[in-house]
Amino acid sequence: MSTALTYQEPYRFSAGMLALTVHLLFFFVLYFGFRWQAQPPEEFMVEMWESLPDAEVAPERQPPPPVQVEPKPLPKVVAPVLPPLKADIEIRDKKKKQTEEKAKAVAVVKAKQEKELRELEAYSERLRHSEQARIRAEVDAATATQVGKYQDKIRAKIRSKIVKQDVPPTAEATFEVTLLPGGEVMDAELIKSSGYAAYDDAVERAIRRASPLPIPSEISLQRMFRKLKLTFRPE
Repeated sequence: MSTALTYQEPYRFSAGMLALTVHLLFFFVLYFGFRWQAQPPEEFMVEMWESLPDAEVAPERQPPPPVQVEPKPLPKVVAPVLPPLKADIEIRDKKKKQTEEKAKAVAVVKAKQEKELRELEAYSERLRHSEQARIRAEVDAATATQVGKYQDKIRAKIRSKIVKQDVPPTAEATFEVTLLPGGEVMDAELIKSSGYAAYDDAVERAIRRASPLPIPSEISLQRMFRKLKLTFRPE
């Protein structure tokens, strides 16, 4: 038995596979290329316009608001101070002097008027006091006359009630007599004895028997007859 050795070339199988793959790829390219060309074109619609629509107008850009710039203040113009003229100085001094003299004159007149007013007030005060003093003196004189008149009446009434005593004419007894508003004798107190008790007692009894004593009807005078100091001497 003979043995046959089969020799296979290396790479024969790989070349066959490569050729097969290329043929298949070529077949697919032809098939799909023909099919793509055989398909009818896709439908599409066309819209007819009588006129082109207005182009969309972009909104007008508003300019930015103006920036208000505050004006810079102008420097103040200061008028130069001119020295006063000599004539102006003289006029000013003259007016000042006249004003001062007028003020002094007014002050003098005012002081004189105030002095005259004070003198007039002082004179009026003196005149008022003098008049008051005169009136008071007249009233006092009239009052004293009335008081003296009624005191004489009272003494006369009391003397008419005294019982004569044998005493020298120099004997003198003084009593303080207290009267009521109607002239009634409330009390008779011996404040100076005559030195003769009999005469003192006789005078006291006469005072009490003469009650009521005559007093003025004027109320202003009656108050002067509340207490009387009466002196009696033998006739």
